[in-house]
Amino acid sequence: MNRKSGRHGTLRLLMALTAAAMTALSYLPLRADGDEAAESADEILRSNCASESSVNLERALGIAITNNFELKVVQSRKSIQDLIIRESWRDFFPELSVSYLQTEESRRRDTDSRQHKLSVDSNITVFDGGRRRLAYDAARLKAILAKNDYRAALNGFIDGVSKAYFQVLQLREAVKIHAKTLENSRTQLVLIRKELELGEATKLDALAIEARVKEAELGLEKSRNDFVQSLNRFKLLLKLDRRAPLNVTGSIEKDFEFRPPGEKLNEDLLVSMALKNRVEVGSSDIEFLIAKKTRLLSERYYFPRLSFGLNYSLTDEGFPPREKGWGITLQASSMLWGSTGNVGLGYHESGNGNSRAISNNDSLNILDSMSYRRSILESTVNYNTSKEKKAAVRRQIAVEVSAINASLGNSWRMIKIARQQLELYDSFLEIERLKANMGESRRYDLVKKELERGEAAIAHLNSLISYIAAASSLELAVGVDIGYFGLTGMKSGRSHD
Repeated sequence: MNRKSGRHGTLRLLMALTAAAMTALSYLPLRADGDEAAESADEILRSNCASESSVNLERALGIAITNNFELKVVQSRKSIQDLIIRESWRDFFPELSVSYLQTEESRRRDTDSRQHKLSVDSNITVFDGGRRRLAYDAARLKAILAKNDYRAALNGFIDGVSKAYFQVLQLREAVKIHAKTLENSRTQLVLIRKELELGEATKLDALAIEARVKEAELGLEKSRNDFVQSLNRFKLLLKLDRRAPLNVTGSIEKDFEFRPPGEKLNEDLLVSMALKNRVEVGSSDIEFLIAKKTRLLSERYYFPRLSFGLNYSLTDEGFPPREKGWGITLQASSMLWGSTGNVGLGYHESGNGNSRAISNNDSLNILDSMSYRRSILESTVNYNTSKEKKAAVRRQIAVEVSAINASLGNSWRMIKIARQQLELYDSFLEIERLKANMGESRRYDLVKKELERGEAAIAHLNSLISYIAAASSLELAVGVDIGYFGLTGMKSGRSHD
């Protein structure tokens, strides 16, 4: 009996030493020899690494912005608006035209007639009720908005690329965490099978741990698939060919630092900055001003349009023509109750002043402009709509900034909680491994804690990503450039490798 007890004591000591050695091996890098899970995870992370082009965050942004056609379209809108301003400014100047007329008339039993006429005509609009001024002001304001649109689109695109980049890093780290969890779980499976052979464990214990190992394998496969999918989406965002090799470098915890939101992120200050910087506020203000002036013009539809014209001509039977002529015309038109009236006066001289003529032209087009009532109603509706939109945009932005600011604070607290949880699991696992190796606790419980520790590591990783997303979302909501508040950034001296 004592001999049998001594033999079992020796076996327990050997098992404890073997477990300690295998546990120590579990802390080696993922590429340790003989580790199938680690090698598979590392293979998918470094496939084609020799021919891949390494891309960090800065280079990814450069590639994405260079290849993005939509940003170039938004940028070209500023040039288009500048041309519209020039066109609107041209309407303030007189209309000028130069014409040449040649006629030859052959007559029977009469003298043939030939005439050459060279004329210059100009028409100057004196008053049009403010329509030209409205078009010019609208074009000028829209040009300012077009410039802000590009800035907003650029920041939004940078935010999208950055989030996709961090998602690739996040899922890559998740693959490593799942591989590490599987490695440790398989270590316990090997030990429980040894104990089963020696009669120190039951078949049920071994099956329970094996089920947990399969659960870890399933988690690893899912994380691999998610990583590959995120990498393909990242290639699509960079507009790279799907077959192009790409090695995304960087580490969320090693290469980037996270700073707490300070007192400068006061909610009232953030809301005031957003109302000053957001493109939506400027757009709603401009729409309101244009709608207000348009309604005023529609209500003053009866205001007359005044203009006068100048004419200078040279006529003669031969070329070049030598007989001088000139003329001046005054024109006025107005609408009233759906009808349009026109009045025109003219004075003309020709034949070097030998011929003078005065003309008068009056007309009334009855009920040819019945749309004036509809124009008044439409402009009033547009005015009220733009007025309500102006107020609604401000309320929406204030609520959005307040919610994101609160989310940012919660994300920072989640980082602390997740880090503390991970540290507790690490400390707890060290004790549990020793207890399991000494036979004082079940290995099934240890494997279960290994899986929970992996989930805690992923939760900590997700909390960092959530903080990055909340920081960039707040900067976009306030209308400043990405990185303006400096809540996240690259550590100095890091190479992203």
